[in-house]
Amino acid sequence: MNDGPRISPWWLAPPAALIALNLIAINTSSPSDMRNGVYQGSVVASALVSAIAFGGYSVVAAWFARTNVREALALRRPHDLRRAALMSAGVVVVVSAVSLALDPFLHGDRDQGLTPTRSPHGNEWLVLALALLVLGLLVPLGEELLFRGLTFATLGRYAVPGSAVFFALAHGLPQLLIQVLIAGLLLGELRRRTDSLWPGVATHAAINLLGILLALATVSR
Repeated sequence: MNDGPRISPWWLAPPAALIALNLIAINTSSPSDMRNGVYQGSVVASALVSAIAFGGYSVVAAWFARTNVREALALRRPHDLRRAALMSAGVVVVVSAVSLALDPFLHGDRDQGLTPTRSPHGNEWLVLALALLVLGLLVPLGEELLFRGLTFATLGRYAVPGSAVFFALAHGLPQLLIQVLIAGLLLGELRRRTDSLWPGVATHAAINLLGILLALATVSR
């Protein structure tokens, strides 16, 4: 693995503070009954803003830290594309299986409120199309830039477990902690073994899209 340029851990302080505030807000507010977030423009817009903030901050932090941004955030082609693709597919299978196994007990998807519980109607089709773009591409890119890009460049040998814990806490809900922690560990190991951010972005995107599409395929009309 090419460790690339190191960045001071202090650059993680602003996103860590925001994630801590969000964690407190989620777990101290009254329970919400939000459902079908992929049909709600405000939810999709919030996810878009979050993705831009995470990804943009990571690039800006690497630039202000006077490092080579591409090297620091591992924005490079994997050395072995076939191996990276096989590893990515394996991570998708394992993370999806863990989520499917735990959800009936922890109800993480239900409490997060994003995945659909019914088919879309009218203008909801357009919002769903935007949600697939945002949640299936932009959110994975933004989150990978922060958690497997900037965080990796700051934590050194503790990058895999450290980024996984940071990633799990960022999702806020205790019901999602186990599956997101496992996903974070596997995505971190994928980043470490491939020495590239791109396999993780593709894997993260596939996991998000698969979750939404599987939910759509099983909902009532």
